[in-house]
Parts: sequence; C-alpha cells; structure tokens
Amino acid sequence: MNEPIHVTVPFENVNDPTAKIVEWKIASGSSVKAGDSVVELETTKTTFSVSAPADGFVEYNLPLGEEVPVGGDLFRIHINELSARILQTSPTYPPAIPAPVGIISAKNLPMISKRAQELITVNGIDPSVFEGMSVVKESDVRAKLAAMPKSVPPTVPATASTTPSQEITAEDGRVIPLERAKLVENRELSSVNNEILKSTVYYFCPVRRFQEACAKHNPPVQRLAVVLFETAKLLKKFRSLNAFYTKGSMLIYNHVHIGFAVDMGHGLKVLVVHEAESLGFTELADKVEDLLVKYATSSLAVRQITGSTFTVTDLAQTGAFTFEPLINSKQAAILGIGAESRFLGPNGDGFMLSCGFDHRLNTGRVVADFLAELSLRLAGHCESLNANLATESLCCSRCLQTVEELKAIQAFLIPSSEPPGYLCSNCLAGH
Repeated sequence: MNEPIHVTVPFENVNDPTAKIVEWKIASGSSVKAGDSVVELETTKTTFSVSAPADGFVEYNLPLGEEVPVGGDLFRIHINELSARILQTSPTYPPAIPAPVGIISAKNLPMISKRAQELITVNGIDPSVFEGMSVVKESDVRAKLAAMPKSVPPTVPATASTTPSQEITAEDGRVIPLERAKLVENRELSSVNNEILKSTVYYFCPVRRFQEACAKHNPPVQRLAVVLFETAKLLKKFRSLNAFYTKGSMLIYNHVHIGFAVDMGHGLKVLVVHEAESLGFTELADKVEDLLVKYATSSLAVRQITGSTFTVTDLAQTGAFTFEPLINSKQAAILGIGAESRFLGPNGDGFMLSCGFDHRLNTGRVVADFLAELSLRLAGHCESLNANLATESLCCSRCLQTVEELKAIQAFLIPSSEPPGYLCSNCLAGH
C-alpha cells in the first residue's frame, strides 16, 4: 500500500510562523485532482490557497480557525483505493476536532477517535504524547491520564493587585480583543527584538527642501522612492546590513529585496521591491507606485509582501521627527525616516535618519558610516532635482541646457535614472 502524501503549511511569509485555516474547500474523504484547491489559509499579510499535489482522496482533522505552524501538517492525500477505504472506515471519519494545545508531526500523526479527542481536549493533553501510534482510542487516553502524576495547582498569595476591591470592572472600561494580525506582529517582533542585541544610531540628514524638490519635479517623484533607490544601491557596499544572524553565523543575502512599511487604512504591511539594487530610479519608482495602488485596492500578491531583506519605514507624513524602528524577522537592520524640520541643523533644514541594527553582526561605526553615505547620496539626488527646478522648463541634469536650447543645436532629452531626471543626447554621446 502506498503511503499517503503529507501536505504542510508552505513558507509564505517570513514574518508569520503560523497560518490560520479560514475555509476547507473539499470535505475530508472526498476525491480530488492534482491542482484542486483544498484549503484557504490566512496570514497577517494575505490569504492564499493550498492545492492537492496529486490525484487521490483528501483527509484532514483540523477545524476552521486553527493556527497551524509553518511546516505543520495540513492534510493528507491517499492515492489508492485501499488506503482510501481505510480512511473511510477509520475511527476519525468524519474527522474529529483536535486539541488546540499542539500539532503532532506529520510523519507520526495518528488517527484519533471522537471520544478520545474529547478527553484530550478536556484534560489539556499534548497530542505529541501519542506520536508513533496508528490509532488513539478512548482507552489509550485514559491509560495516559492514569500514568500522569497528579499535580497540585500552586497557591497564589493574595496581593494588592489581586484583591477584589482593585479588580477592573465594566465601569472602569471595556476589554477589546486584539486582531490576529496585531497578536502575531506583537509575538514576532517581541521574539526578534528580545533575542538580538538591538541598538540604534540616529543621524541628522541636512538636506534642504527635499520634499519640495520631489513634489515640484516634472514629473513629481516620491521622497520615499528616492530613499529606497539610494538605500538599495548603498546596501551593495554595506552587505552586513542586508543580512541576518543564524546559529553563530551571518547569512548575507545575494540580492536587496527592499521592503517599505505602509499603514494607510488597510492594515500595516511591508511592501517589497525585489532585486531593487538592479533597478534604475524610474523603474523602482514605478514599482513603488504600483505596490501602493495594489495596497489601496487590496490586490497585493503574496510575493509583493514577502521576502524583504531590509526594511524602510517612513513616518514623515505623521510629523514624527525621530523614532526607534523595530527590526523584522530574518533581517539585520531597519531604516527609519522622520519628517523634515526647518528648526534644526546647521542650515536650518533637514530630517532625521534612524537605523536600528543587530549588534551581533554590525557595530555603531559601520551603521554611522552607512547613514553618513546615505545622507550624501540623498543630498546629491536632491541637488539634481533642484537643478531642474531652477530652470524654466525641463533641462539636462548634467549640462542644464533647457529643451529650447537643445532644440537650437538639434539635441533632445532622454529620461535618466542616474543621475535622476533627464540627460541630453549630447551628454549621453560624451560631447
């Protein structure tokens, strides 16, 4: 008899260790074809379906709402009639609801009778104690219960905080359960930032009227797109910031998949521009615009919100001048961008850069050098934008000749990514 095929939760989101079952598309015991959608899962970022890898009969015993870890067993496909008949006559057909306390490994997941499952749930037994068994019956659960040591709940001494007179009542306020996305975010960010040696370097970027230069450029550009472009290019040099710590080693990513945090009414999401280091400015800016449109229309694909290797978060629109961003999972650093201020800095204008980083991989000096070079790059980009503003019409970013002047010498403008803006045909030809 062929062994059933175990189907697990795919690694769809680096920031989510679990996925929630929101819909079973096919009843357990039903026949399926390869490619048929079996179950729909939800993460904090998106929903996606998991399909049958082969023809056969589907079996599962997980209820709606169950949180299943990445790599955890979702369902099995029985690929021949004999195993299908065993499935249909097993003690758990239709499937029983499992205990919420854990998930048994896919290879050793036994069949659990309905009455046995009820006892497991009521008594809070970890299902992993039944690993290796083919079928778990009520008598098996009772035998486990009899063998377990009887524990006495610890006595909690009365304190001022637990006395009835100081308990929170309905008159004091109301309890509002947090959304699943926030609970997962809290768990993951707490886990990451408690484990690493977190530190933050703040650096004042004295770039004057940056936002104004971006807005008045023809066509207008986003300040965020400029920051993402220059950051992605610079991370090719500061490779230890485009990395993460793993088991006493540093994994350096081959590409810069730069993510940027967005929270504009559709939940907090990190949108990702893949291989950003290889893109020109116009191409990257177009991808950022496309991601923002898809965010606003709730049409983001899984790839567009997963796989980031470095994150940028911009709170300029809120007016926040500086803040301490939290590092995301499987990353070594995160860049924060503050609002522009005309009251700080030697020239009066500028904004604050803040870079949170894992001190196990980098030092404050490395991060300070990174921020200093990024500041210079942003200043150069802004200067190029302002050079265009100083003319009455579009002009070459290198020779600053206007369209009218170029026409007189039979030259023309071509969009350019480096330097951003336009280059004339003469400059491109090296004249």
